[in-house]
Amino acid sequence: MTKQNGISSRQFVYVVIALLALAGFCALLGLELNHSYDTEMAFARRNVENLADSLEGRTRGAVEKIDLVLLEVQYSMQQRLAKGPVSPQAVNAELARLLSRIPESQSLRVADATGTFRYDASGKISSQSIGDRAYFQRNKNDPKAGLVFSEPIFARITQNWVITLSRSLRDKDGRFLGLVQAAVNADSLQQHFQTLNVGEGGVVALYDAELRLIARTPPLPNRLGKSILNTEISDNIRSREKGAFEALSHQDGIRRVFGFRRLENLPFVVFVGLSRDEVLSEWYRKLTYYGATAVVLALALLGLILVWQRSYVRAVSMAHTMTNAYDESSSRIRALLDSIPDLAWIKDNAFRFHAVNEAYARMCGKPAEEIIGKTVFQVWPEALARTFQNHDEAVLASGKPGHFEVLVTNGEGQPRTLDYIRVPVHNEEGEVVGMAGIARDITERKEAEARIRHLAEHDALTDLPNRSLLSSRMADAINRSVGSQAPMALLLLDLDHFKNINDSLGHEVGDKLLQLATERLRHTLDAADTLSRSGGDEFAILLTECSGAPMIGRIAQRLLETMAQPFNVDGHELVLSASVGISMYPHDGTDLGALLKNADAAMYSAKAAGRNTYQFFTPEMNARVFERLSLENSLRKALPRQELMLYYQPQYRVGGGDPIGFEALLRWRHPELGLVPPARFIPIAEETNLILPIGEWVLAEACRQQMAWQRAGQPATTVAVNLSPVQFRQRNLVSLVQRVLAETGLPAAQLELEITESLLMDDTERAVEVLHELKSLGIRLSLDDFGTGYSSLSYLKRFPLDKIKIDQSFVRDMIKDSGDAAIIQAIIAIAAKLELGVIAEGVENQSQLDYLALHQCGEVQGYLFSPPVPAAEVCRFFNSATRAPAPMA
Repeated sequence: MTKQNGISSRQFVYVVIALLALAGFCALLGLELNHSYDTEMAFARRNVENLADSLEGRTRGAVEKIDLVLLEVQYSMQQRLAKGPVSPQAVNAELARLLSRIPESQSLRVADATGTFRYDASGKISSQSIGDRAYFQRNKNDPKAGLVFSEPIFARITQNWVITLSRSLRDKDGRFLGLVQAAVNADSLQQHFQTLNVGEGGVVALYDAELRLIARTPPLPNRLGKSILNTEISDNIRSREKGAFEALSHQDGIRRVFGFRRLENLPFVVFVGLSRDEVLSEWYRKLTYYGATAVVLALALLGLILVWQRSYVRAVSMAHTMTNAYDESSSRIRALLDSIPDLAWIKDNAFRFHAVNEAYARMCGKPAEEIIGKTVFQVWPEALARTFQNHDEAVLASGKPGHFEVLVTNGEGQPRTLDYIRVPVHNEEGEVVGMAGIARDITERKEAEARIRHLAEHDALTDLPNRSLLSSRMADAINRSVGSQAPMALLLLDLDHFKNINDSLGHEVGDKLLQLATERLRHTLDAADTLSRSGGDEFAILLTECSGAPMIGRIAQRLLETMAQPFNVDGHELVLSASVGISMYPHDGTDLGALLKNADAAMYSAKAAGRNTYQFFTPEMNARVFERLSLENSLRKALPRQELMLYYQPQYRVGGGDPIGFEALLRWRHPELGLVPPARFIPIAEETNLILPIGEWVLAEACRQQMAWQRAGQPATTVAVNLSPVQFRQRNLVSLVQRVLAETGLPAAQLELEITESLLMDDTERAVEVLHELKSLGIRLSLDDFGTGYSSLSYLKRFPLDKIKIDQSFVRDMIKDSGDAAIIQAIIAIAAKLELGVIAEGVENQSQLDYLALHQCGEVQGYLFSPPVPAAEVCRFFNSATRAPAPMA
């Protein structure tokens, strides 16, 4: 045994081995730390990219929402200006209403061709001019500019930083008349950004296309409207559409991981940054722990070597102690490796396993002892082993680390996703002698990311794709169809009168009905079609494999027939219909927004055509939609502006004499359109629930007028008021009628409420209950338009009715149409058996009156006696000189 500096060759070998073990242990720790660092940074980059994507979606949604309002104001103002002088009060009120729909904007204004503001949603017109602003000049000089965005500017009126969105106003010859403008406040954007969780030291910002700051959280008021100073950051953003990078922020000296995304077709860049120190906080703790462990082991080894050098004799006597210490150290190293939750291994340059930890052995489903000395082909299945071998060979050939993700099946037969990193191991001469690797099980993270992505792209109630996923699939379909002539179509399906079900049966039943409707639609469509829920009771359907309009029409008809089949929800048998609007790519639009807008116009046209049908989009439909919106806006103001009035049509007993009652009929005298037909505005009032305040006014006004006639000396008669189905579903209907009677002083017996057949069939049990409560007040109940709906005789016995009204559609042709005559005779006979009164409406000539008298119809009304007249003309019906005509003998 030779000696080396007082130490035997055996002890010298022990020292070398100990140092190599320490070096190997430190190398493993270094590999783990390097992998952990890369993993944390990669996760941070994905996180900021996801946050940027989320912020991009929110920003795009806000811009689209504001632009819809600008388009509506643009259309409305151009129509108003074409007609002549415009009322500032009316325009300001309309702007205020529309501004309430876009809380993202702080203002909504209209400027003239000189840049002077003329109308403002606030009602206060500023004297400031925007004629010198660049966005004004672009609107003025470019008729095709469309939606124009300003650079970040300091607003002269509100004295804050904003970015404006505007559209030009032009006359029919294309001359510039001015613009409509909305302004987004930087403060409001910054408050909105605070809802994103970017942690301590994080930053969220919005820049324009020239990288000028629009808004930032945390705020930097002195940098608003200015370009990015940091060239490292700006160079990264300018060269790409989206991505992630790491850079030092000059504003606060914090190094961050940044993610950004340019908004397609919009001049904005969203920007998210996470503090690098916060991202690596867990890695720093691991670095401290590993470093302390390595230092402790190194000091212990150094102490042993010093002891050996002091005395050879002491070294000999301590040989067994050193052996035990080495074994204990090795055990500790193995225990430390096994305590690492990630998989770790070492291979030689022949690709044989030199060492594996317990985590690796568990993943393979084999004991660690069986793995040592074997290759991957003896441990993993053939296909997976080939993948591992290819990566190992690439690492040994290049001498550089390799990184990849792979799906494996663990020892329990469960699929797991592993994030692999492997690095070459060099000897003292720098030669590659093997490799070391670490793999982290990222299955839960992948599943969480998939769940988050699914929730972000699907409707919570029906699990259908939402608008975001629909837009993505449409973009994919457009890319696939480039160069082909196969058309695509977007169908917008809306369930007719679905709100009635929610109001009468509750939202729980409504939600279950939507889920059942979703399943039916899924089974009706092909796998290549995309069914999505737009919100409420509205579904959007993207058809990508259709041969043309005839095929699309057949699909739409099949959807209508599917929805028409009865649904059974919690014991309720519900019958639905639907309305479908259809727009086609590329004829009706080349993006989802345009196709949705035009399909919505077509769907509205289908509803206007009577529902339970489908309509293809035509350009004229948009004009009708704007016309309806304008009519709805005017109707909202009709009641407070006293534009509504009641006309009265007298009702007589067959045989002549003074009238026994009057039917109150609603009329609307529009300041610009004149007298609007009830058939045109009543459906709008019912769809928007405006019928509730209007109906309450009609009831109160009819009762008040009846009492006014009696105080003026006219005989007591009844006044008949029609009840809308929307009114009938009010929970407070009975108390409302009771209150009106008390306030006006009208005796209950002089009030007659007219209800329709369809109203009674919506919810029969509740209808019986409400009608009995109304009857208990002493009022009269009349069934309107009998024979045109369900005409079920069973409910005539259940409902406490006083009178049946024969619809004028039967009266009109009863002389020459034997079918109508037979129906009238049957109605009169049924009423007589049930001891109900009968009144026929629409009596226009003497022959009709004579026929009704011959068959014992008790009461009549119609143009033979008088058309509906204003209240001031009612007194003439009680003049003996104008008595109603009697039947001829």
